[in-house]
Amino acid sequence: MTLDELTDAWLRGVAAAGFVPGVRARARAALRDLLEEFVAAVRAEPFDPAPGHRIGAELVDLRMSAPPVLGTTVHLLAAHLPATLGGGDPVRARVLALLDSLVVGFVAAQRDAAVRAAEEMNRSEKIHWRAVQLDLQRRLQQAVLHRTDTGLPNEQHLRKTLAELDGDQRLGLLLLGLDRYDELADTVGQDQGARLLAAVARRLRPLGVLAHLADDRFAVLVTGTTGPDDLIKVADQAGRLLAAPFPIDGHRLHVNACIGLVEGPVAGSDPDGWLHDARLALRWARHDRRGPELFDPDRAAAERRRHRLAAEMPAALDRGEFVLHYQPLVRLADGVMIGVEALARWNRPGAPGPQQFIGVAERTGLIRRLGRVLLEQACRRGAAADRELLISVNLSPVQLAGPGLVADVADILHRTGLPAARLQLEITETAEALPYRAVLTALGDLGVRLALDDFGTGYSSLAVLTGLPFTEAKLAAEFLAGAGHGGVLRHVIEACHTMGMTVTAEGIETAEQANVLRELGCDHGQGYHVGRPAPW
Repeated sequence: MTLDELTDAWLRGVAAAGFVPGVRARARAALRDLLEEFVAAVRAEPFDPAPGHRIGAELVDLRMSAPPVLGTTVHLLAAHLPATLGGGDPVRARVLALLDSLVVGFVAAQRDAAVRAAEEMNRSEKIHWRAVQLDLQRRLQQAVLHRTDTGLPNEQHLRKTLAELDGDQRLGLLLLGLDRYDELADTVGQDQGARLLAAVARRLRPLGVLAHLADDRFAVLVTGTTGPDDLIKVADQAGRLLAAPFPIDGHRLHVNACIGLVEGPVAGSDPDGWLHDARLALRWARHDRRGPELFDPDRAAAERRRHRLAAEMPAALDRGEFVLHYQPLVRLADGVMIGVEALARWNRPGAPGPQQFIGVAERTGLIRRLGRVLLEQACRRGAAADRELLISVNLSPVQLAGPGLVADVADILHRTGLPAARLQLEITETAEALPYRAVLTALGDLGVRLALDDFGTGYSSLAVLTGLPFTEAKLAAEFLAGAGHGGVLRHVIEACHTMGMTVTAEGIETAEQANVLRELGCDHGQGYHVGRPAPW
């Protein structure tokens, strides 16, 4: 909601209170001035809530002094201004602090007016005014700490409750998010959507201390738990309560919900921590779709590490910290080195290994840029070598799915001068990689070799491979566990040869394994027995 829209809503609220003094346009201009003064106070450094007192008093001076004006003001600014200004919880806290000051100023101004009028009022009128003030304070408490649509405690109320808990007890926090509530409300209408929220609240209320944090989000606070299992039972009960359709104005509305859970001792915890962990668990539940998700500190720590890596990697790539090590590929028949596999390394003390940073690069999309840089490094090194070695480079399924891969490979071959026949691209045998038949065919048409990496991990079949332009099958290291028996391995090697593919065995650790593979007719090999990855 923009400031103009918020001003208009404020004016409507004042009008609904029963009176707008003077010309409506002047009243709107006055409210806009007050709103801009309020926003300036939120953004001021250092922050001082004192301007709220003056704004509250000015409302009274403008004769917008009916008690509902204060309720409308608090509700509108608390509900919408933090989102309009952005900044998250710090901005929300400043808005609430200014509203507290505004209420004090508003009430103080009313009190001053009442004192001046008290000279002409009798005792009964003074008693009545005190009753009005008490009611105003009660309604203010309701407006600040409760939702207007369901009447339930809001997030501020939940934070206050969590902060006041102490002792040796344990508690659980269940955060429940309704799926696609906005779409449902748009379909059936906002009024029916509000009735649906009220119906959801009625079903959830028996589970514990219920709070309504947002349109699509409820929280249940369960005290006195003895462990996570207690909270999981509450989550299962919540799922059963919401499973039945909701009859709303002739509609039978169905609600699906994801649930995040946090359980632990009260001592040493804080409201921000509880809500942060619950939101993270809810995000996992929405992503994994396996039912309620319990907050896991180890998973959260792993996510933080991945986020740090994702933030560090672009600058590291700019600085040229990603380099290649090369592992020999040998012909098993005579032990002659026929090529190398280029393996990514992060050249920085304490940097993570490729299994970690490659996965992060794939999730963030950085793998496309990283892959281009490493491919060019490998091709330049291969073109400069004094021997015509095969240069084998790994491709991620994410790279296969991206636009421009074939053009990038062709451009790099042209600029580096490496003959296409000396470049081998390794595609990991995964369900995500195999569908890109057109891309694989176009890469093959460039003249490069295509190798199916980690063959034997179970995603593809020989029938699928028949229609794909692979020239090499690289047997997964796990596949060599049966090399001592040789039966299955021999059939796989023979089948690959029948389809016109050469076979490379990965992970050769001993001379005995190399001898067995040679006898079985395996063409090439690599592994620590043959040679470890090293700079070239």
